[in-house]
Amino acid sequence: MSQRTSALAPPTAPHRPAEALVVMAHEPDVPVWVARACRRSGRQVRLEPAPGSPEDRLLTVAALAGRSVLLVGPPGGGRAGTGRVVAAVRDLPNDVAVLTEAALAAMALDATVVPVHCVPLSFGERSVGLTDALARGHEVLDAAVAQLAADAPDIPVAPRLLRVHPHELVGEGLDADVLVLGGPRQRIPARVGLVGCSAVQHAPCPVLLAARPG
Repeated sequence: MSQRTSALAPPTAPHRPAEALVVMAHEPDVPVWVARACRRSGRQVRLEPAPGSPEDRLLTVAALAGRSVLLVGPPGGGRAGTGRVVAAVRDLPNDVAVLTEAALAAMALDATVVPVHCVPLSFGERSVGLTDALARGHEVLDAAVAQLAADAPDIPVAPRLLRVHPHELVGEGLDADVLVLGGPRQRIPARVGLVGCSAVQHAPCPVLLAARPG
């Protein structure tokens, strides 16, 4: 695991969140922090009942491609607050919507944004390409820090470079109040990617899939 806090990459233009947030929940009420975040950003909330099975949840998320979707766990399934909103960032500017949603959630939760980039362990310590993969990971995180500093300068940021496969990020060991990652793109047929599938089925915290264009 590696960590840097420099932010040398220039940010892109401020990104506006999707006009509405779809909340898939087991209860007929929007979580307080979600309502607070949506009031702050001036967006609407659309409440949807959460399907019972992981397969049905994945189908519903795929059908909502192009929208930001928050999956809230069952009542009583939450853990004590960690003060962390983890944002899984593969590359920028493609994942700028992930940072926008993470910043809004962190403001509502009074939490730190933790941009995370993963470099698989399949890159052994002497693998050809490992140095470049690590350098690129640090560049992505530097760009994420710069973007967050430009868009939400009051939010604390703690970037992390992890030596895991991206889909391994979302297991029971995830220490977060919310996990934010890119949602399915608008295409035919729309599909939830491997990381999104793992998050929907295994993440121990609410999962927010940020809207991405086609």
